Amino acid sequence: MRSVRSVLRPLAFAVLVAAACGPSAGVKRAQTLLDRGDYKAAADAADQELGKTPNDGQLIRIRIRAALGMGDARDAVARYRTYRAGRPDEDLAALRTMAMTTLWQGLTSPSAQVQVQAIQAIERLEIEAFAHDVGDRMGDDDDAVVAAASIAILRAFPQAPDVATEMLKSEDPRARAIAVEGIGRKVGKHAAEDLRFAAVDPDPRVRAAAVFAIAALADPADTERLSELTGDRSAEVRNAALRALSRGKRGDLGAVAERALADESLGVRLAAVDLLVASRGRPAARPLLTHADAMLAAYAARALKDPQAGAAAVDRALADAAWTIRAGAVTLLAAALGTEGARPRAEKATSDPTVAVQISAARLLAYMGDRERAIAVYAAALSSAEVDDRVGAAAELAHLGDARGAATLEELAATTEPGVRRAVITAHRAARVITPGLWGALADEDASNRIEAAAALYELGAR
Repeated sequence: MRSVRSVLRPLAFAVLVAAACGPSAGVKRAQTLLDRGDYKAAADAADQELGKTPNDGQLIRIRIRAALGMGDARDAVARYRTYRAGRPDEDLAALRTMAMTTLWQGLTSPSAQVQVQAIQAIERLEIEAFAHDVGDRMGDDDDAVVAAASIAILRAFPQAPDVATEMLKSEDPRARAIAVEGIGRKVGKHAAEDLRFAAVDPDPRVRAAAVFAIAALADPADTERLSELTGDRSAEVRNAALRALSRGKRGDLGAVAERALADESLGVRLAAVDLLVASRGRPAARPLLTHADAMLAAYAARALKDPQAGAAAVDRALADAAWTIRAGAVTLLAAALGTEGARPRAEKATSDPTVAVQISAARLLAYMGDRERAIAVYAAALSSAEVDDRVGAAAELAHLGDARGAATLEELAATTEPGVRRAVITAHRAARVITPGLWGALADEDASNRIEAAAALYELGAR
């Protein structure tokens, strides 16, 4: 395994010491020690120089990097917080160093789950600097790590395709699912038979991955196989199979869709509507407008796209006792009834007794151009007792440029619940903002949250 020093060498002075007029002698000395991997000596050298020039940004970045190298993320974040307090904007170079180091530490984590998360983040973000380190993970003892690594560098390392193919036969279903998804995404029809074989895997995660991969082949010869999978014991697989059949020219599969309309899973029932319309055209949705399932009826109105005929079905869902049905109906308004029919119903839904429904309505109003009304709803939701509502409203406000959104995200990032902190990190990505709450998560107690925060920072500009 390569060292942190070798991984981050490409960052060099361009990132850490961005020298418009050249680094000072003190910076050069501290940087040299850092490049050698002597983090304690680099920290001491930087501290000595900072005693003379406490506001030297180059030295502060090196000191932050040294803290990370010694595994003290809390100290690194605290130092950046102090440094950031004297700056008008984020130092993206410093944040990039922190994010990159956190991702590298994820690759070397004792947790296979965290390693997989780090590898997949690196693949998604296309960070070439980690290619060899990811390649080293193909020798890991955990097959899920091996599978993720081989998929991530499938086209870059000559041995990766063979390793990925071997993982299709792993005893670990996680590894098989990762391999099937990746091979389907990157190889496609050239691995068609392997992907089709995975459709009969004993694990539903693997079968679901296989269905998505087979659907992407767009081969009519797979129609029968996919039709059989609409009766799978896993709702995830049934849903995937129905949606796969909805794409491409596969003939009249209305009978398959009609059977699925009675499925116990709502997601499967809605997928059945899509298949019915794909097979027999939009008029096939009309009889469903009076279906006993209010959400299914509203979804049929969306598929029919006839505002006059679909209004009653949508209104029934908007009045349903279950708030989840009401919120779902709001998301269908524009597609089912058009702007003219959607706007008054969305405005009414902003007074719904459930805050989550209000937020859905505000989101639609913002999309239709009524930012002022949407912002008012989001701002009111910030005082909600439900933390999920507050996170959602804060993300929407931040996305619209309202300062209250970013401030609330920063506040919620300090919660004691790891799942909420993860939701806050995700909300930053949705809002496209960086706050102290996001870079502070680089020192989160939960390793998975640290990786997620690092990936979010990189995605949002710290690259």
